[in-house]
Amino acid sequence: MTQDTLYATRTRIAGLALLLLVGCATPQNNYDPIEPVNRKVFAFNRAIDRTVLRPVAQTYADYAPGPVKDGTSNFFRNVDDIFTSVAALFQGKFSKAGQSAGRVIVNTTFGMFGLMDWATGMGLEKSDEDFGQVLGHWGVGSGPYLMMPLYGPLTLRDGADPLVRLAWGPIDYIDPLAGQIAYYGLYFVDARSQLLSLDALLDTQLDPYAFMRDAYLQKRWSKVYDGQPPRQLLLGEPDDDEDGLPDASGVAGEAASAPAALDTPTPASAPEASASGPDAAAA
Repeated sequence: MTQDTLYATRTRIAGLALLLLVGCATPQNNYDPIEPVNRKVFAFNRAIDRTVLRPVAQTYADYAPGPVKDGTSNFFRNVDDIFTSVAALFQGKFSKAGQSAGRVIVNTTFGMFGLMDWATGMGLEKSDEDFGQVLGHWGVGSGPYLMMPLYGPLTLRDGADPLVRLAWGPIDYIDPLAGQIAYYGLYFVDARSQLLSLDALLDTQLDPYAFMRDAYLQKRWSKVYDGQPPRQLLLGEPDDDEDGLPDASGVAGEAASAPAALDTPTPASAPEASASGPDAAAA
């Protein structure tokens, strides 16, 4: 990935609001106001995946030595733990924040900059927190669903996470440009290789786009509430749901006022193929 591509990614995310102006059809999903545009981007992503990303990822999965694949995945998981610790802290999840920070310290020092995962064996379990969850926790609505070119599914709110990672990630400290290209190239290949087992599931869907969209939205709705949302997320016409948003005080406020028993909890059952980011761009 060239530096121009990185800048273009930042520009696309920063200008998501402008995309909303081009919606022209009444959506069948109240989170998807620009479905015609999103479907075209999805078709583009799938074409790139079939011709480039999937074959490269399959070759990597088949022929790269196990220690190389494990070390690569551990390295990127260690980088992820840096952001996870901060995201957990901003949500008041101090235990998870401490564990994630501990993982970074242990794996960076004793695990050769994260190539080996010593922390899990020491009882420091990996958490999964991001900055889209942070905004949801404090009452920011999800906003519209967007299929990003060469990236995958996002909502306007979830765009905060890749923005933070691009702005303050380790890529900023890599020089020259060739190092940045190698970093992101390896990241994409590693992430895509971990989704190969889910390709068949997506390929067998009558409407792969709708399947990925609805799975992604359900997964994110559940994730903001740590698997215990106050009600089921509705995905129909605009009048069917009030955007599925937390109230003005966010998850923290709802937790204080919610009844002890949840009426219609939504299980965190969305398949991993619907995850956001480069690991979903090719699915």
